Amino acid sequence: MKKFWWVSCVLLLLTGCSNDSQVSTYHVEDDQEEIELLQTILKENQNINEADVVFFDHQLVVAIQVKPLSKFKKVKITKSFEKEVKSLFPDHKVFVSSDLKISWELEKIIKEKPTMEDLKKDLDDIQALSKEAT
Repeated sequence: MKKFWWVSCVLLLLTGCSNDSQVSTYHVEDDQEEIELLQTILKENQNINEADVVFFDHQLVVAIQVKPLSKFKKVKITKSFEKEVKSLFPDHKVFVSSDLKISWELEKIIKEKPTMEDLKKDLDDIQALSKEAT
């Protein structure tokens, strides 16, 4: 029984310390260069654990989740990442958030792949959601 608990603790520790970040993207025009550029930036950033990205009509909406040990610097990480993304995509309107509810909404959009009108409405709702005080 002791071996079982020991092995399960080691496996839990190893899975919790994985270094790969998960990135989910949705691009309406399916521009692979933009997607790959953003994915490499997200994977190079050591503080970001997960990210959901939606490209639409020169808009870029990114929801990031920082790693547990970096949560105390979440605002600083979000602002520096937003500045970096804005420099790489100057012709896009960039919106970066580390809010979990925005991440959930972007995950829904990525799974559903809505029409252009629905996507525009959803992105407007997400940006309004970010201004809510919770």
